[in-house]
Amino acid sequence: MTKIISKFEHLPNELLLDILGYCRPRDLFISLFNLNHRLNTLIYSQSINIDLGNALPKYLLDVYYKSVLYNAREQIHCLRLSDTYGRMKRFVINNKQLEINFEIRKNILNQVKYLILWDPIMTSLHEILNYANNLEYLHVTSIGTARQTPNFSDRLLKRLFEMKTLKRLYLALHDSIIFNTDIDINTSVVHLTLNGCYMQHLAPLLRRLPNIQKLNIMCYNRPNLYSVNPENFDYSLYDGLTDCVPYLTHLVLHITHTPFFEIKILLQQLSKLIKLSFSSLLIDDYSNGLNWENIIENHLPNLQKFSLFINEAQIPTRTQIDLIKMIQSFSSPFWHRWPVVIEYYIDSISKKHLMLYTLPSQKDSIRTYLYGVQTQTTKQIFDDDYLNCNKVVKDLDYKKVYELHFTLHSNPPSNILLPNRIYTNLKSLSFSSELNDSGSYDADIILNDLKKIFSTSVLGKIKRIYLYNRIYPINFLSKLLNLLPNVQSLRIDASLFSISTVLTRITSLTIDFNSNVKYKSTDILRQMGTFLPNIRYLYFELKDAQDIYIFLIYCLRKLEHLLDIHMTLHELNVRIDQQAFMSWFNEHKLLNGLNNKVQVEFGGDDNRLHISL
Repeated sequence: MTKIISKFEHLPNELLLDILGYCRPRDLFISLFNLNHRLNTLIYSQSINIDLGNALPKYLLDVYYKSVLYNAREQIHCLRLSDTYGRMKRFVINNKQLEINFEIRKNILNQVKYLILWDPIMTSLHEILNYANNLEYLHVTSIGTARQTPNFSDRLLKRLFEMKTLKRLYLALHDSIIFNTDIDINTSVVHLTLNGCYMQHLAPLLRRLPNIQKLNIMCYNRPNLYSVNPENFDYSLYDGLTDCVPYLTHLVLHITHTPFFEIKILLQQLSKLIKLSFSSLLIDDYSNGLNWENIIENHLPNLQKFSLFINEAQIPTRTQIDLIKMIQSFSSPFWHRWPVVIEYYIDSISKKHLMLYTLPSQKDSIRTYLYGVQTQTTKQIFDDDYLNCNKVVKDLDYKKVYELHFTLHSNPPSNILLPNRIYTNLKSLSFSSELNDSGSYDADIILNDLKKIFSTSVLGKIKRIYLYNRIYPINFLSKLLNLLPNVQSLRIDASLFSISTVLTRITSLTIDFNSNVKYKSTDILRQMGTFLPNIRYLYFELKDAQDIYIFLIYCLRKLEHLLDIHMTLHELNVRIDQQAFMSWFNEHKLLNGLNNKVQVEFGGDDNRLHISL
């Protein structure tokens, strides 16, 4: 007779290990740890990923400090920290604010292999790097100019290049990294993503990365800082670069205000490239297909994948654009494997915007216009036989597009709509408005046109709507929400907030109260409580610190599913008085029966507030 397994601990080790791999760290060390020696042994064999970022409620953060980190200290391989509300700063300060002592925290950092840091204050980042001596992967994302990045980024790159175990590095800072010549050669880094480097520092940087295999980098040149041309250019900058990066096969290069001839000089030195993705904010000579064909055929013999994206949004009025000539330069048989699309918008006043890109599109977010875009594509030039045999490829042309951003203008040059395309993974629609009058468009016409561009199934997949600026057609928001039945997240200016239908699917709401247009806070709060019953995440962008109290009193009482409230003050010199707020909040908790799980965190220079419930 087959033995019936009726208890969890009767399962074999192989199954238990598989089950434990799906458990959260707090489940392992609060629910299962110390039940018996066997379970402890299996738990200790797990590699643990710890996320102490903003998504973790404050009361659970305290639970991790008290009951999880100490017991898991020898097996934490991946750690995520955030400084938006000072969590990262407190983690590296030698004091007794936390439930786990400083030596244990240092030991955890010393053995972590993967470290993800969100919005760090640079002083905190440098402190962490003093103890994280065995990193293989470091990911740093900074989101605001208040994070002090430029003051310390020169020391940062030097420190990172001294780390001999680091293999993958991701730096997304809000300004260009400062490069100094005293930076050492690093032989361990094989993947580098750097969201900010001056163009003149790219070659010196590469010379210090002899084993680099994949590079994703944004390079800046300040416009009109100085004139660079083939006659005065220092060609020695790139001499011999081929021998310095023998393993570089994947390059994603974003540039601004860099002349084409310099990019040509660079690519001539990178003959081992297998994959090249290039984007520019200037048309210049980048929009000539013959130039790219010459480089690829003569200097990049191993290239298998190529992506081009040119996006100049502010074309001078004196610049003449010949779309036919431009598209014909990409019409040779060479371009059959990488078809090209041109989208050109020009209004009657001064607006000229051109995008040129290869298919399939490699961008996850695209800014365009609902009306008036002239479109050209080499698919109209190639043979029908080629198009037919590539039908599957056509269906994947916009597979990576996650968000579309439309701009509405008062006087579009025509009512021509964007072509109907297949967006298999589109999840977000955002709108910017340059309208002066809400009567410039009819909301019903716009919505009908959206239905022409997108299939019903695509509209049903939209999860997020973002409306920037203040002036939109009358009832645009409410009608848009009716068109998109599965929206879960909404961002909007306070003056536009007008909802009259119950929307149970929306769980995340961001409201910007910074405009000068008058609004009634009580009306907005009433609509939230009546028509958005399932709100879990609230984000308020405010000007007046006193508004915090008004909104909190209502939201904490009426929104029964609320989990998180984030409030940010954007006015200069407007700050939250922590002592006064905590005195009021503690009294409010007591009077309204809120439990101890409801906690507060402050961030920035006392201009951010986070309440987790």
